[in-house]
Amino acid sequence: MNPFFSLATTLLLVLSGLTASAGGTLRELIVSHTDDQGVLQLYRMKEDGSGSRQLTFSKSGCRMPSVSPDGSKLAYVEQVGHSLAIRVSDSDGQNVRTLTKDGMNLIPSWFPDSEQVVWMKVNPQPKQDPARNAQIHAIHLRTGKSRRLFSDQEQLKHSNAMPVVSPQGDRIAFVSNRSGEMRVWVSALDGSGAKLVSKPDKDYHDEIKAPFEQKVPSWSPDGKWIAHWEGVEMIHMSKFTGIPNPKRDQMIAGTFHVWVVGSDGKNRRRAGRGDDPTWSPDGFVSRAFPDPERGGPMVMVESATGDKALPIVPPGRNWGRFTWIPGHPKKKDGAKISANASYEGRIYASNLNRRVHGKTEIIIKTQAQYEAFLSKLPKRRISKTNPAPPSKDPLLKKPPIDFNEYMMLVVIRADSMYVAPKIESVVAQKDALFVHITDPDLGETRFLNQRQGVGSYFAIVVPKHAGPIKFLRKEGKPGSGH
Repeated sequence: MNPFFSLATTLLLVLSGLTASAGGTLRELIVSHTDDQGVLQLYRMKEDGSGSRQLTFSKSGCRMPSVSPDGSKLAYVEQVGHSLAIRVSDSDGQNVRTLTKDGMNLIPSWFPDSEQVVWMKVNPQPKQDPARNAQIHAIHLRTGKSRRLFSDQEQLKHSNAMPVVSPQGDRIAFVSNRSGEMRVWVSALDGSGAKLVSKPDKDYHDEIKAPFEQKVPSWSPDGKWIAHWEGVEMIHMSKFTGIPNPKRDQMIAGTFHVWVVGSDGKNRRRAGRGDDPTWSPDGFVSRAFPDPERGGPMVMVESATGDKALPIVPPGRNWGRFTWIPGHPKKKDGAKISANASYEGRIYASNLNRRVHGKTEIIIKTQAQYEAFLSKLPKRRISKTNPAPPSKDPLLKKPPIDFNEYMMLVVIRADSMYVAPKIESVVAQKDALFVHITDPDLGETRFLNQRQGVGSYFAIVVPKHAGPIKFLRKEGKPGSGH
């Protein structure tokens, strides 16, 4: 990556947020660049660099700023002794608090709800790229409860670093060495279904004798594209090898480019030289590269008429990334809420309060309500054999649910143990959360359903919602999915 950065800065930092619009009122952003004493501080300014005012006065340095999607909060990294801590403040730098301070914590970014922060925690090793020995953590600001993502034993065999959650909140992009070299991957939030999305044209540079790597993924505002850096890492340069070779150093720097690829792994293109990719609100990519004439980085953003410079770092200053402040963030009506987990099975329904034709819904927001629901699930399969074999319903294993952050929505058909209802979608509107349900027609199973008092259920786990929840049911075809 850029040779004028220090190794720690270059390998570990990430851009968050959105870049300048093509025209209209100048927006604001927060930039990390050095002060007169050479210490990285955070500054709030206009997109043309005007009106700059200092937000932090750290003795050791602040970098990697990331403004929450609702524009109200700022996350960043500050050096504290030999550790790198994640701080959170208001977007004007006030009301600072520490989220985590032990060890090396890097690259904070936000979930779309502006209530959760995700970052990479590094277990540093001498002369090793920090991204090769990292894991992903998340924390909920309201509860203060943190958790480790990608906790499956197979996932723990590899390094997972530089996480960014998609704008829809259902996927996460990250870099990992699970295929050998560092590559950009996309998966569900729990790490399942991981897919390598950007395959380099060449895996290895024959003349430099070093592999191509990928770092710092960044989602487009619509969640359809991912930008990332790609090149031969600067740890192969003379500065780090101790073997002077200016020609080779120049060749390595020439490999640094920003690439864009569809989140489905298709339509890969090269955006231009540089690194530190992020996106403008209208879907254009920014990148940064050293400018020897002015000193420090040159930040460029694509536009309909070509690249244009963003003069957001004073000449001769080093920097530690930037983040845009949303101008007038609004709650997105019609946004779909993704389920963290889903379950389907049979339930003793004879004592349920059924509304119409044996159809009902349950909202579970506490552990006690969860236990009461689990008590209604048959522990053995409904069959004619005696004794019947144990039920394979996964809920009988009582998977833990944090009811400080999540709730369970359950839809039930007490009139059939063969055909379960399906939750098609959960949609957030201003006045309520709308749960859309399909009740498939019973078809031929209506003649088979002879076990009285046994019905079917479908359940999902979603982020907790304090307002009204409305269930909307419709009839569907037999076996229609969700």
